[in-house]
Amino acid sequence: MEIRRFLITITIILIAGLILGIWFFPINQDFRVENPFWNGIDDMSTKYHMQPLDSLADLPLSPDSATCITIPYLSYTPAELEQLNHFISSGGRLILADDYGHGNQVLEYLGLGVRFTGQTLLDPLVNYKNKYFPRIVNFQPDPLTSNTDNLVFNHGTSLTGVNAADTIALSSTFSFLDNNDNGIHEDNEPVGPLPVISRHNLGSGQVILVADPSLFINGMDKVEDNAEFMQNISATTNVLYVDQSHLKISELQRSKRWLRQVRGLFINPAGTVALVAVAIAAVSIPIWRKKKESNDSA
Repeated sequence: MEIRRFLITITIILIAGLILGIWFFPINQDFRVENPFWNGIDDMSTKYHMQPLDSLADLPLSPDSATCITIPYLSYTPAELEQLNHFISSGGRLILADDYGHGNQVLEYLGLGVRFTGQTLLDPLVNYKNKYFPRIVNFQPDPLTSNTDNLVFNHGTSLTGVNAADTIALSSTFSFLDNNDNGIHEDNEPVGPLPVISRHNLGSGQVILVADPSLFINGMDKVEDNAEFMQNISATTNVLYVDQSHLKISELQRSKRWLRQVRGLFINPAGTVALVAVAIAAVSIPIWRKKKESNDSA
């Protein structure tokens, strides 16, 4: 009996420790506002008071010059695409930051001819650390590029089908698209300057395309003028939303969500009563068993 109680106690302690570990360990998923590590965006989300969205249904019906940043690593439903379209056509500004995700799905729905190429942009000469960190040095006059001399991409891509009048920033003349991922420029691969940021008017609103969402992460926001670019975004909007519903979800995040749901059940009156009842039962059962064993031995 003592061994059984010991094993039960150890099991409870381990389960409690696991729950506490899941609850307090920070999210490490890419582009999450809760992520304090190099690949999260908690620095910028705090500094610029970004409002995270767990659903595009939470976008305001009357945007009033609001801005929403979406990073499309998961595909969009027809309802979500319509929500984005309504947001833009009603005066909102959508910043679609993509490299290898589902950005072209949004562009096709919106009827824009521009596309993300989805191929890695390399620059063997004008770069920050190596060719996978190309410096963006060619800018057109625009409020988003004010006080910006160069941005640094991190394994980004480029745009195609962009009119010169819509282009805000281009890569250097030494850059190229690595279509076959061998890291070497070949004759059939496009060379720079290549468009990487563009602005498109749509209805009463705008769509801004950025060919590398890594501009916004903690590990890149202080590199060169990347912070200035984000400052310009913040300075030209009334409220800044960041869509979290199209980012991949880790098992840690699923577990945290489940724990929050369980916690939500127990903080309401009915849940509290149920929890107290379970606690009373848990305390009473050993006492009842001990009493029964005493009566049986008598």
